[in-house]
Amino acid sequence: MTPPVSLLLPSEVLLSGPSPHALRLGLLAPLSGLLGVAGPAVINCAILAGEEISLATETVLELVLVDAGGLPETVAREVDLLVGAGLVEGLVGTHTSNVRVAVAARVADRVPYVFTPPHEFSRDRAGNVFLGSDPKDHLRQPIAWLARNRRITRWALIGSDYVWPRQVHRAATTVLRELGQHIVLDRLVPMGHVDAAELVAAARRARADAILVSLVGRDGIEFHRGVTELDAGQSFVRLCTALDENCLVAVGGDSSGELYSAMPTFLQQGDDRHLRLLESYVARFGLTAPLPGSYAEGCYDGVHLLAALCMSGLLASSSAANAAEQFFAATAGVPGDRPELGFDLTRRPMRLARANGTDLEIVGMPNGV
Repeated sequence: MTPPVSLLLPSEVLLSGPSPHALRLGLLAPLSGLLGVAGPAVINCAILAGEEISLATETVLELVLVDAGGLPETVAREVDLLVGAGLVEGLVGTHTSNVRVAVAARVADRVPYVFTPPHEFSRDRAGNVFLGSDPKDHLRQPIAWLARNRRITRWALIGSDYVWPRQVHRAATTVLRELGQHIVLDRLVPMGHVDAAELVAAARRARADAILVSLVGRDGIEFHRGVTELDAGQSFVRLCTALDENCLVAVGGDSSGELYSAMPTFLQQGDDRHLRLLESYVARFGLTAPLPGSYAEGCYDGVHLLAALCMSGLLASSSAANAAEQFFAATAGVPGDRPELGFDLTRRPMRLARANGTDLEIVGMPNGV
């Protein structure tokens, strides 16, 4: 019989204390806030990964669920309590980068911390492992594809005012200049204060051909809804760096033909690794479950990686970042599952998709532009 996978609240484990007979991992998932729309699917994918790990290793696994949608310092304090009391062996986070910065400062390498979405650094603390892309890797091929295939040259940059979109704008400035493109507007919007009408008007005044949108989660949803309501969908090409199918459904879909998303995974891609995950997800949670979009799929990979790190023995003599690099190197260029790891850790390349109603249909990448 497969050992159980338990989903616990911090209050439960703070009362019960350490669990010596289980692998207990902190799951930092957005139950509220900007990325709250992705939260249910993120949790489902974490549970699915946990059950696969338990089946493969006969390990009792416990996931301690922390709402990572709150204020960064509030989330960081809660995580600090768990880590300081020795109640979790590691952390996997699928949330915004401002929360990541606060948590990393508090955790200070005491346990491995696997961060799964796109991020602003290639590497910082030795205990942090990044599964997502950095801004330049995220942007270069999608922008090049659009510049060539859509014949655009003038870009507006519109993002949320926190650490990750700021880095996206810096990277975009470099990439666009290298590609002979021009930036005609650069705006960072306070989180939770998106005025779509004003932003569209500003882009029009700047005569932008395209908008790079790094508004995250709920803010991005509000912006794209506003573009549709203003009948401005065909006024600009919109390239998004944080739009998955759950966000697109929340927008209400888009049929303008001008809305694109650059992410490592989309529901409609056809590679074996992705199809196996979808098959397992539907078998476990049913056809009406929340869509396992890119954020959720990243969390699935993150739970697998964190469990492998904790059970490998490598952390006794190596940092989490170095141990993870050993795993990445072992799977580089090798398709399919790795028996010695029990899961596939090949890097997921960036893809470009275009919105068609509530679907994101892949149009470019991963094998060049």
